[in-house]
Amino acid sequence: METKHVIFQVVDSLSIGGSERMSVNIYNTLTKNKIENYLIVTRNNGPLSRFIENSKNVRFLNKKRALDLVSFFKLFKLIKKIKPSIIHAHQTSIYWVLIIKLVYPKLIVIWHDHWGFSDLLRDSDRKIIRMFSFLIDGVICVNVKIKKWNSAKLKIRDKSIIYIPNYPLLNIIEFKKSEEKTILCVANIRDQKDHPNLLKACSILKNQNVDFKLLLAGSLEDKVWVEKVNNLIIDLNLVECVKILGPVEDISQLLSFSDLGVLSSVSEGLPVSLLEYGLAGLPVVCTDVGQCREVLGDGEFGWLVPPKSPELLAIAIKESLMNKEISKIKAEKLSYNINKNYGSSGFLKKYINFINEFQTITS
Repeated sequence: METKHVIFQVVDSLSIGGSERMSVNIYNTLTKNKIENYLIVTRNNGPLSRFIENSKNVRFLNKKRALDLVSFFKLFKLIKKIKPSIIHAHQTSIYWVLIIKLVYPKLIVIWHDHWGFSDLLRDSDRKIIRMFSFLIDGVICVNVKIKKWNSAKLKIRDKSIIYIPNYPLLNIIEFKKSEEKTILCVANIRDQKDHPNLLKACSILKNQNVDFKLLLAGSLEDKVWVEKVNNLIIDLNLVECVKILGPVEDISQLLSFSDLGVLSSVSEGLPVSLLEYGLAGLPVVCTDVGQCREVLGDGEFGWLVPPKSPELLAIAIKESLMNKEISKIKAEKLSYNINKNYGSSGFLKKYINFINEFQTITS
């Protein structure tokens, strides 16, 4: 697994989100395996910084706005000083990296496409990326749908576009279950995650006298959507059984006393929270979007329901809470699948093999 590359990961922030979590996971994995790499955070620090195991090669540019020339030249100077051979840009950080590529054409630019709206991608979407894709050398996609879109729409050879699943890094702690059934949803509160779908399902369960507590963990940055969710909780008379926690730095404790992990999204890439549910041994109910079907083994390892179907979501949640034997079997199978196919070692092997394909370009 040898590589001569010096890798710069570039990410917008260390706030709680899928691409941000993966940037930290990759940095920790590369560092642990003695592969020279740096994590460059263009905007602000965030709660995920506490999960960085060795911050020696972490840099913050403190970008205040899109056209922040001071921060941009900080990145420019870092590249000039350290001379990385590969820039690994996560999602929207690619825009700055493309400008850098114009100045340093020999740099290999890898774009990590975490696009959460993969189920809704249209041919005409992401015009800027399509227009300047000739500057991108390779793409890592978090699910198959994103890979197909990139292969069809970007000016990049197909073998330089690869699907590599996300992976979780989680410190599992002992479960401390309470008598009350606890449902956990780890998803930033915004339209893509479709919390109203979940709340409507919970309203159905409450009317059926199912006792439960729902915990919503995730970013509250989208104020309009948070207000919409809060109002719906009140309208559906769910105030006593639903709690909005906001962003949670360490998800391990929440996982430890939860009985079920749920996602009710209209679209996904490959949600890290789904992998964390399984790694923690939770049974899972989620909508059939993104790469969730693959993770759940076509439903063998958890419950899959169509998006925007609160009635079917309620049925699946109720079955998972009431049938402990089936839930246990599915959870064990999911945990095995994630440990086998979505671990850091598997990611690292595919990642190093992929970037080594570009070795001859820089040598």
